[in-house]
Amino acid sequence: MTQSTIETQSNSKLLKGILIGGLVGGALTLLDSTTRNKMKRSAVLLKDNSMNMIEQVKENPGEVKDQMVSGVKGATETIKEAIHDVEALYETVNEDVVGKVSEVKDISTDALGTAKEATSELKDISSKVVVAGKQLKETPSSSVKSNKKGEKESDEIVTKSELSNQKSISSNF
Repeated sequence: MTQSTIETQSNSKLLKGILIGGLVGGALTLLDSTTRNKMKRSAVLLKDNSMNMIEQVKENPGEVKDQMVSGVKGATETIKEAIHDVEALYETVNEDVVGKVSEVKDISTDALGTAKEATSELKDISSKVVVAGKQLKETPSSSVKSNKKGEKESDEIVTKSELSNQKSISSNF
């Protein structure tokens, strides 16, 4: 069987099931006398309203037609106003929200660019600090005697500076 044949059979079974279920449910609800009386009253009211409408159309078809045309025109005007209000709301939302979204996008792009520039500058500063630390280490100081403890402290300061700069750079991204 083809796919459309299977779908048609499934839809057919579904429709039959819905109709049978509706009939069985309707029959069961009519077993209750209260429901049966409500249905009877509703049917009578529907019949009476229909008969009144038919009589009015027979007696004065022009007036009924005018009333219906007037009602349709009123509904049409109301729908036109609603459509106009929806269009105005759409324009407002489009201008405000979409404009703000574009603005936020531009700001975030600028912020990202600034962060990248700052990262680059931090790398330059870090390398300068490392060079300065190495220069201090290599240059003999006339006022301070060079000893192994002083060299270790200088190495630790340079290493801590490098680690600190690397952490700040990686935390930005």
